[in-house]
Amino acid sequence: MTRFYTQGSQEPEQSAPEIHVARKVVPAKQAAGDPASPAMQSVFTNEPTVPPTHEDQSGLRLKSFASRRVDYLPTVALPTPPETRQKYEDVEHLATAALPTANGLSSSGTNLDRRSGSGSSVISTQQQDLHMAGSLQPEVMRRRLHEPEIENGHVILYRASNFYVRTSKRRGQRPNPLRKRSGHTALVPKVVPEQEQRIAFSDTRMMPQVSAINPMKQGYPVPLWGEAIFVAIGLLGALATHAFNLFSFPHYELDEGTYMSSAWAILHGMIYPYPYGYGHPPAGWIQIAAWIQLTGGFFTFGNALNSGRVLMLFYALASSLLVYLVTRRLLGSRTTALLAMVIFSLSPLSIVYQRQIFLDNIGTFWLLLALYLIVIGNSRLLYIVSAALSFGISILSKEIFVLFIPVMIYALWLHTTRFQRKFALVAFTYSIIAISSGFVLMALLKGELLPAGVLPWDHHPHLSMLDTFTQQAQRNQSEGSISVSWIEWTGNDKLLIAFSIGATLFNLILGWWNRKHLLLALLAITFWVLLMRGGVVFPFYIIPLIPLVAFNAAAAINAILKLIGRLTRFDVVRVVLLCCVIVAIVTYDIKQASGYVNQTPAQAQTDALSWIHNHIPQNSVLVINSYFYTDLHEEGGAGVGNGTIYPYAHIYWNVAYDPELHDGLLKGDWNRIDYIVTDTTMLFDIKDRGGKMAIIGDALNHAVLQADFQAQDRGQHIDIQIYQVIHRQNNPLVYQGLYPL
Repeated sequence: MTRFYTQGSQEPEQSAPEIHVARKVVPAKQAAGDPASPAMQSVFTNEPTVPPTHEDQSGLRLKSFASRRVDYLPTVALPTPPETRQKYEDVEHLATAALPTANGLSSSGTNLDRRSGSGSSVISTQQQDLHMAGSLQPEVMRRRLHEPEIENGHVILYRASNFYVRTSKRRGQRPNPLRKRSGHTALVPKVVPEQEQRIAFSDTRMMPQVSAINPMKQGYPVPLWGEAIFVAIGLLGALATHAFNLFSFPHYELDEGTYMSSAWAILHGMIYPYPYGYGHPPAGWIQIAAWIQLTGGFFTFGNALNSGRVLMLFYALASSLLVYLVTRRLLGSRTTALLAMVIFSLSPLSIVYQRQIFLDNIGTFWLLLALYLIVIGNSRLLYIVSAALSFGISILSKEIFVLFIPVMIYALWLHTTRFQRKFALVAFTYSIIAISSGFVLMALLKGELLPAGVLPWDHHPHLSMLDTFTQQAQRNQSEGSISVSWIEWTGNDKLLIAFSIGATLFNLILGWWNRKHLLLALLAITFWVLLMRGGVVFPFYIIPLIPLVAFNAAAAINAILKLIGRLTRFDVVRVVLLCCVIVAIVTYDIKQASGYVNQTPAQAQTDALSWIHNHIPQNSVLVINSYFYTDLHEEGGAGVGNGTIYPYAHIYWNVAYDPELHDGLLKGDWNRIDYIVTDTTMLFDIKDRGGKMAIIGDALNHAVLQADFQAQDRGQHIDIQIYQVIHRQNNPLVYQGLYPL
């Protein structure tokens, strides 16, 4: 569409103010009377501007010039009759200043019917307009041309019958200095110099691949609810197996009592019932304390250790589900995932150790959760950070899981896209360090990171994290050897131990062609390095290895059976063979576990608690093992009942090595001990270690046996003996307030 501008108009010195224009244009005929002429004639009226109605939709509409930032008003040259053309030789365009108008006449002297929608011209009276303009005095014209018209504080720059132009600012308003022209304004180029050439010669890159890294493979069509039932049956089997005889088998271990007493300390405003030595991070027993608080106390399920074992049951079930989900995602086979869950849940080693209150069970759950979040994350930041959070909690539950950091980084590297890999690795590593460093930060804030005397101002004796880690690294296999643990592992589950070696090596070799098999092999090898390092190894240290062996065994068996299925060209052969393997493993596990799962060795310890409650005064000084501590220090415990707690019942290890007990409470005198409750492990430590343990040994040499409770646990003899110390003379009693707890 062609636009016409006023001839001779100049660009204003300052930026034109924003204008508001209301204009209506209708088709018009040329003055010569040619009906086919395409010329457009402007029509002006003095009526106020109104929005276009439905009838006006067919006409041509012009938007506000202000919205388009137009500095000049478009005008159209009006045709004139031949007889008056000579009079207008010196005037080629309409003036843009405010001109006097008459009713029904436009500034050009043309009277048009605004309501005409057909576009036909009306009677033109340009002679009247010329007569009125000539009749005005020159001074009046000059005054009207120079004096601005003001309406509602705005200056009217131009007024016509059907539109007017006004300023957007009120008169006297201070202009925005940012809009003033400095006279030195330069035109900024639309693009950087030579940018077009650089773009033309630059390489074209493909969009990054963001599809699923571990897509769910389409196998035999099984609805989601069908798979849910399928998994629920497996979990119910695991629940029944682990819950059977939960409170009586196996016997209560020293570490179980240690972690339950630590949870008791958390609920009483402490980190540890004795001075905290940084043996393990506190996140593990903090979770136990939260469970105790949630279930209504320590004795909801009987004694304190029974409540902790119920929590371990839920951790075992959640870990079984995660084993299924991780295998399902990595290998894409439901049957293979079920095989992994069966190996993990029904292994005799799992039945024994996963029901006991060990920090390894808690940390294993968080490790599996972190691995699951990685394999399903598809490079999404939320999943990466959540995996790092879960892995950090596993490290804070037990510090040995820090060994998995390299292999977990490799797992993340496999499951992130190339263009997101650097950012994902940095975010994952930083999150792990930020979370797990809280343990070190706690020691630093307490002034117990370094040993006493290292810093110039630190002279008072105290425990330190560095000392504890040094002592743990120096522990040799005299406390617990890999050979003794190996005998117990192979005696309970030879098949799992065979899988831990054979399947891991198979996946390590296959990993040269399949990186997922390599990942599973590296997970198992990482923990085997810890077990074979030459330090102390207890039988329950194998707990984190059990799910990793299940991954490797299921992956290796599936790879072999998949090859058979390809040879027969029927994948159903693989599925049938996998089901046969599952049945065989279930049969083997039941046969192995049925010989001892119905034993009740913990009953001897429960009976000993009852005897203490009925025969030993509450103000006596007792030397006990850790699994009795919570039930003797918490009201309502199995050793307390509705009576008074035993405030002077202390764990034998702390009696020997805690200065507040050995030198403060007992004054280094065995004669202040009243009763000693021993078991096989406690007697071995007292006789083997010597040193400060001699105070308990001397008390035993002057004690008489009062009660004896025995039981069998997988060939191990459980013997709980209660001794009463015969005092040399009537010494002042501890409970009289001389040595408060």
